[in-house]
Amino acid sequence: MPFRIPALRAEPALCLALLRVVVPLMMLLAPGFAAGVRVAGWDRARFVIPEGLHWFVAAVPINTSAARAAQGAMLFFAALAVLGLRARLMLLGLCLSAFYLFSIAQLTGFVWHDMHLLWFCAVLALSPCADVLALDARHAFDHEDQRYAMPLLVVRLLFGVIYFFPGFRKLSVSGLEWIFSDNLQNQLYWKWLQHGTVPSFRIDQIPYALQAGGAFVVLFELGFVFFVLFRPTRTALALCGVLFHLTTEAVFRIPFASLWLCYVAIVDLRPVVRRLQSSLHTAKLWCRRMRGHVPTEAVAARRTTGGDAPAAWTTRRAGLAAAILLAATLQGVRGQMHAYPFACYPTFEWRAGPTMPDLGIVAHFADGSSREVPHGRNAAGYRSQRKWAELWSLAGVYGPSEDPRLRAYVKSALREPAARRAVSNAQALRLYRDGLSVRPEDRGSPPKVRVPLLEIPLKQR
Repeated sequence: MPFRIPALRAEPALCLALLRVVVPLMMLLAPGFAAGVRVAGWDRARFVIPEGLHWFVAAVPINTSAARAAQGAMLFFAALAVLGLRARLMLLGLCLSAFYLFSIAQLTGFVWHDMHLLWFCAVLALSPCADVLALDARHAFDHEDQRYAMPLLVVRLLFGVIYFFPGFRKLSVSGLEWIFSDNLQNQLYWKWLQHGTVPSFRIDQIPYALQAGGAFVVLFELGFVFFVLFRPTRTALALCGVLFHLTTEAVFRIPFASLWLCYVAIVDLRPVVRRLQSSLHTAKLWCRRMRGHVPTEAVAARRTTGGDAPAAWTTRRAGLAAAILLAATLQGVRGQMHAYPFACYPTFEWRAGPTMPDLGIVAHFADGSSREVPHGRNAAGYRSQRKWAELWSLAGVYGPSEDPRLRAYVKSALREPAARRAVSNAQALRLYRDGLSVRPEDRGSPPKVRVPLLEIPLKQR
C-alpha cells in the first residue's frame, strides 16, 4: 500500500533524476571497477576478508572471467540508467553487478569507502527517479511531488551518517587534541610521504592554519546531518561540503568526488536549469513545445506504455530503504571501518605519530651484504593509496601479520623486473614492518624502526 508522511513537503523530481545520472557514472569511475578484475586473479592466499563478506567469498565464484562479465554488465546497466530507460530495473542490475565487482576489490586487506554509491543506487532503484531528464520521463524538469520526499530524505540522512560518525569519533577518541596538537601536521606529512612529494605551498608553515581547518572539519562533520534537513541551509551546506572536499584533496591528497558530486540530491538546481533555458534558444523552443503545445498530462500518457510504471513509495520500498539507513548507522555507531558493504567512513580518529608503517623487503647475500627490494610501485616509482593500505595490512597494522599472505605477496612482487634484479643471487629475503619518519626533512633516510616479520630462504641458482 502507498506509504506517505503528510509532514514531508513536496520535493523536486530533478534532485532524484540528477542523482540517477551521477551515481552510475561515478560507479564506472570508482576504483573497484578496475580493481575487482585485477584482484579476482590473485592467489587466494592474499585475500583478507572484511566483515560482511565471508559469505560472499565462501558461496560466490570469484574469477577473472566473471569479474569481466560484471564489468560489461555494469557498463550496460549504467548507460541505460543514465539515459533513463527502464531506469529502476537498470539500477537494480547495476547495483547487483557492482556489488559483485566491488566486493572482490575489498579483499586486498583494505576497504575502499565508496559503498555509498551502492547505497544510493539501491535507493534510486526503489524510487521514481526517471520522472524527468529521462527517455521515460513523464514530467517537465521542474515537476515536484511529495513522493520524491522520502527517497531524498533517506539519501540525505545517509550523507549525514557518512559525516557524523567520523566527526564524533575524532572527539570521543582523541578529544580536542585531534585539532590542537601536532596530529594534523603529522597526518599531512603522512600523505606527502605516501605520494612521494612535498608541495611548494607549505600550509604546515602557516601558524594555526591546520588547527583552524581541523576545527572546521569537525564542526562540518557533526553538523551536516542536522543542517541537511532544512531547505534554507542546504545550499550553504553543500558549498561548505565542496570547499571541505576540494581543500582536503588539495592539501591532504584525498579525493572524494564520488561523494560531493552526489550533492545534487541536496540542492534544488531548478533555478539554474531555468537560467540555462532562458539563455539558450533551442532550450526555449523545447520549453514552449513541452509546456505550450503538448500538455504535461498528454506527455505522461504517451510515455506510460513501455516505460517504468509510476513508482509509489510503498511500505516495502520504504522498509528496504530504512534497512540501508539502519545498517549504515549501526556501523557508524560501532566505528567499524573494515566492513563491506556497510561500514563507518574513515574517521582518522587516532592522533598520527611522527613515523609511518611500511613493509620492507631486504635481500641478504652470502658475503653478508644486503639490498632493499623495490616493490609495490609503478614504473615512475609511485605507490597508490590502495597499495599502501595493502602493505599496511600485510605488515600487521590492521591485525596480525600472516605468513601465507606475506609469502603470496612476495611471490607476486618478484614478478617485477626490478625486484627480480634486486634478489639475483640472494640467499634469503627478510620482511620487516618498518617505521618511516614522516618529516619532509627526513625523506629518503633509513627506517627509524624495523621489526622482523618473516624470513624466506631462496633457492640457489
